[in-house]
Amino acid sequence: MSAGVFGLPERFRPASPESWREIEVWAGLELPRDYKQFVDGFGDAVVFGHLFIAHPEGVDPLLKVMQENRRTFLADEEGASGAAPGESSGIGRFLPWAYHDFNGDICLLVPPSADNLDWAVAVSFRQCPEVQIFPGGVTEFLQALARDEFPRGWPRVGFDWASAEGSPLI
Repeated sequence: MSAGVFGLPERFRPASPESWREIEVWAGLELPRDYKQFVDGFGDAVVFGHLFIAHPEGVDPLLKVMQENRRTFLADEEGASGAAPGESSGIGRFLPWAYHDFNGDICLLVPPSADNLDWAVAVSFRQCPEVQIFPGGVTEFLQALARDEFPRGWPRVGFDWASAEGSPLI
């Protein structure tokens, strides 16, 4: 096995190009390469003890998880969840990519904009109406977690990987 992120062996086969294409067509956005590489290597699992990362071909397919978490995230935004993320503006463009099962927080990809040409990560806190933006994208966000720099309220745990129960990918 080849070494993946954090020097751990890659666990899964990459998702088919068709699976990624289906997600990107729904989103109306091309997803960041580092995110897709991480999901292909470690998705359909729980990392850092509580961060559920769905895989496009996993037990709970990524597209379904994204759509459900987007509805939850945008529940209070009048009419925001009807349009595809790529056709939306403001927080409607945010794309769920992970779910924190300790407290129900949703992690989102923040697409580039005219003001910022890089992807960022946002955390929508379930316990209060707040969204915190972390610049630098998925890789930088995960590296910060590995350095014990967690969003407020998240338990401090090292990189731990556990397969999603019932995953066909393991």
